[in-house]
Amino acid sequence: MLHDSMVTKVEAPPAAIVAGDEPRWFLTRHATLVSAPHRWRPRFLSRLRTDLVAKSIFFHGKAGRWRTLAMVVKDGSMATVLYRLAHALGRARLGLLAAVVYKVNAMLTGAVIGRRAEIGPGLVILHSHGIVINSSVRAGRNLVLGNNVTIGTEKGKTPVIGDNVYVGTGAVIIGGIRVGNRARIGANAVVNKDVPDGGTAVGVPARVIKVRSLEESLAEPEAA
Repeated sequence: MLHDSMVTKVEAPPAAIVAGDEPRWFLTRHATLVSAPHRWRPRFLSRLRTDLVAKSIFFHGKAGRWRTLAMVVKDGSMATVLYRLAHALGRARLGLLAAVVYKVNAMLTGAVIGRRAEIGPGLVILHSHGIVINSSVRAGRNLVLGNNVTIGTEKGKTPVIGDNVYVGTGAVIIGGIRVGNRARIGANAVVNKDVPDGGTAVGVPARVIKVRSLEESLAEPEAA
């Protein structure tokens, strides 16, 4: 459970989440910064549980115990599990094992996710096939990815992804750009310029066609 002292800025959660039966820490879903890790249980398990809860809420609007457990067998979840495991092994300085798990992930799920990539809690992979994420990528909380998404480096520079970002099928995000909080990237978009908070980017090259306020973002249903 996240304590209040661990969250430096929290936006109001949607009413549907407040009314549900989710764990209290998930009500910080729109937090823009979590300043301390869990100290009382392994980070791998904590992050993975958060991922599964986020996926349950994405699909069902709530996350009871059994709904959350059912997400383990949902398409894309195995890629999340293996990425989290490889990342945890790397942090534990078990580089060889981390490399093996990374390769297993690529072979079994079709997702190539760098084991050093830093992706915040609440990662939701809808379909894992064709996902490529560079090891130097940094992403915030509640990142949602469709299949065939590429987030990569250009000229040695890597994107920084904010919180609560949705990336549609086939999208490409490259270079030293920032994708803001609550942004939406359309299917097959090629993003090589900054996207502001609440922005929706589509096209090749991508252009921002709409910028939503925080209130508008919370009022809209989740992208699917």
